[in-house]
Amino acid sequence: MTVIETIGHVNEQGQLEFEQPNDLPPGDVRIIIATLDADAEAIDDALWDAQFAATPQEVWEKFANKALKDFEEGRTRPLDPDSL
Repeated sequence: MTVIETIGHVNEQGQLEFEQPNDLPPGDVRIIIATLDADAEAIDDALWDAQFAATPQEVWEKFANKALKDFEEGRTRPLDPDSL
């Protein structure tokens, strides 16, 4: 299964407007419409920002050094966004 996510808008007439991706494969699809609550999104973003800001720089450096070591030792693979 391939998942493609896009953001749209419902206009004043209640019609969904979105930019359809090009080159979609033929076949059946499942369409899920989830409304976004801007206030909840802002609170969630603020919580993430606070959590990242509260994490000591040494922790981020440790993660970065581990990732670099894994890459240098061939224990990583390229990210294929189509496989997500």
